[in-house]
Amino acid sequence: MKKTLVALAALSAISAFAQSSVVIDGYFDRGYTSVSNSNGTKDLKTIGSSAGTTTVGIKVREDLGNGMSVGGSVNTDWSDLGGATQGNAAASSAQATGFANSQSFVDVTDAKLGTLRLGAVNNFTLTNATAVASPAYSTGIGSAYSSNFSIANGVGTGATGYGGAAYLSTAASGSAVTGARAIRISNTVQYSSPAFLGGLTAHVGITPQNDNVTATSGMGNTVGVKEYALRYTNGPVDAMYTSIKYSVGSNGTSMNAFDNTTSPATLTNKTLAANLTSTQNLLGATYQVLPALKLHAGLGSFSSSNDASKGKSTQYGATYTVGAWDISGQVAKVDDQSTTNADRKLTGLGVNYNLSKTARAYVRYDNIDYGTTQTAFSGSTQKRTAIGVSKSF
Repeated sequence: MKKTLVALAALSAISAFAQSSVVIDGYFDRGYTSVSNSNGTKDLKTIGSSAGTTTVGIKVREDLGNGMSVGGSVNTDWSDLGGATQGNAAASSAQATGFANSQSFVDVTDAKLGTLRLGAVNNFTLTNATAVASPAYSTGIGSAYSSNFSIANGVGTGATGYGGAAYLSTAASGSAVTGARAIRISNTVQYSSPAFLGGLTAHVGITPQNDNVTATSGMGNTVGVKEYALRYTNGPVDAMYTSIKYSVGSNGTSMNAFDNTTSPATLTNKTLAANLTSTQNLLGATYQVLPALKLHAGLGSFSSSNDASKGKSTQYGATYTVGAWDISGQVAKVDDQSTTNADRKLTGLGVNYNLSKTARAYVRYDNIDYGTTQTAFSGSTQKRTAIGVSKSF
C-alpha cells in the first residue's frame, strides 16, 4: 500500500499546508534468471528485476480547490551492481542509472478540463503495450515490450544506454533484432482529457523538434515526436488505440551513446538520417470474460519513410486467477515486411503466487525466435527462466 507522508508543517495552524501531500511509492523485484541462447557466449545466470522494473517514486500534490490541483512526480529506476558483462543482458557498471532517470514531470489537473503534464512522461504507447494489449508482464521476462523483444521496429526511446534519447533499432537482418520501444522522452508536453461518453478518454503528447545545427552531423539536434491515443474503459472492456510518430529535421541528429550489443558496452556515435520519419500504431484490448478469466489482444503496425522499417504485429494472451494464483501466457509475432523479411516471435508464460495484496512470488519464462523466416543462426533463439519475489508499496 502506498504510504502518504504529510509534511510536518501541516500540523501547524497554517491551513494551506493541510491540503498538500507527498507520496512515496515504488516496486522492488529480485529474481534468479537463467538465459540459454543459441550463441553460447550470451548464456547467463543473474539476480535482478525479472517481472518488472525496480523503481522508487516521489509524488507531490496540492489541492487548489474547485476541482483543481497541481503536482509533480519523479521516479528512479535502479540497476543492479555490475559483474556479469556478457552481451547486453546485464549492466556493465554498478548502478549505471542515476537519480530521476525515469518519469519526471509537473502536472496541472482540472476535474472538468483534464490533465496537462510537462517533462519526461511515459508514452501512452507504453501503457497500451504493457497494460492493455498483453498480460501484466510489464517490460520483464515474458513481455512483448522488453529490451529483448518488441512488437515494433524503427525509431524508439527504450534502449539501455540511450538515456531516453531517440535511436534507430537495428535493421532486420540475419542477426537478432530486438526491435524498438516507445518508453519516454524528455521535453514532452502531454494532455489527457476527463472521461466522456461513458468511459472514453483522449490523449495527446508533443515533443518539439530542434533542427538548427548544421555541423557535426546534427549533434545537438533533437527528434520531434507526436503521439495520439484513445482509451475506452467500461465494465469488462478496456480498449486503447495509440499512434506515435518520430520526425527528424532536415539537418539530421547525432549523439554519443553506449552500444550494448558489444561486451563490454562501447561508446559509439549514433545518427538519424535527415527527414526520417518513423511511425508505430497499436490497437490493444482486454476483456474480462469471467471473474477469473481475462483475454488480451493487440494488433500493431510500424513503418518508416525509407521503408527500412515496415511490418505488422499480433499478440494474444490470457490471465486466469484462482485463489492466490495468477496464471498467464501470451504469443506475440512480428511480420517484417521490409526487403529482408526477418520475422520474429515470442512465447511468454507467468505464474504469480500472491503472498498479500502487494507482495508475490513469481515464475517467468519466455522463448524467443529472432529469425522465424530464416535459417537458424548463432543467437537466433533464446530461452529465459526466472523465479523471484516482488513487493510494491
